[in-house]
Amino acid sequence: MWQGLEEFIQVVEQGSFTNAAKIMDVSTSHISRQINQLEKRLGTILIKRTTRKISLTDAGRQYFISLKNIRQELIEATDHLQGTQQVPKGLIRLTGAGDFVADQVAPILAQFMKKYPEVEIEINFSGRNVNLIEEGFDLAIRFGRMQDSSLIARPLTTRFMSLVATPDYLEQHGIPKVPEDLLHHNCLMAITNRWRFNINDEIKEIKVHGNWRSNHAGAILQACFSDLGIAHLAKDLVQKYIDNKQLVYVLDDYQVSDNATWLVYPRKDLIPHRVRLLIDFLLAHF
Repeated sequence: MWQGLEEFIQVVEQGSFTNAAKIMDVSTSHISRQINQLEKRLGTILIKRTTRKISLTDAGRQYFISLKNIRQELIEATDHLQGTQQVPKGLIRLTGAGDFVADQVAPILAQFMKKYPEVEIEINFSGRNVNLIEEGFDLAIRFGRMQDSSLIARPLTTRFMSLVATPDYLEQHGIPKVPEDLLHHNCLMAITNRWRFNINDEIKEIKVHGNWRSNHAGAILQACFSDLGIAHLAKDLVQKYIDNKQLVYVLDDYQVSDNATWLVYPRKDLIPHRVRLLIDFLLAHF
């Protein structure tokens, strides 16, 4: 009975099948199929389709108004029910990669569970860009510049990045003076081989090369400690090794400062109460 209703509402609100698909993070063909099946069940055409635009039939316009009213009443009823629940309960699935999630997010999640012991937390440490809706995740922790997305992204904190190497590596291979000098060094890479720098107040990318690549910061650190090359890592991760002289900053004056850490979740009207509580809890702590 409910199949196709949200797709129909989104198509009308967004003005096209393509925009609705982006908002819902599904394919355009999925949207079209759901609405076709909805029209079949209702026995009437809701949307007039042309190559350039869509428009509602009279039946479609009345149906849209009715659905909007029903959806709003459902939201209000759910909010009322969740607001009266004294103890939130149920599973929250979160995905994110890296030591930041393990070392800084996980302890806050543990505090949250102490406060709400009937909530269950599942953390997935996947390095790939997980599709939250299709794979059933409530939240994600992501890093760097956010691309245009149908997801809501809330900034948690700014993570300052750094280039580091051992004194022995720099003594043997020389100290880079400008970012372009990295082309003559072995660079220990994580997610990308394009490192960003602030050069004369302009952000530029340098495509680096190296024989060590890993999506785990600890593995990159070990390679760096072994004098294999220059690593690109978060400052909060390497600062203690700078302090005890195991590592040295490289090209620190050229580092950019826009590497935000984001709390990301799908655009949904009906976010479970327990998830809303966790969102507020994380934002408050950071």
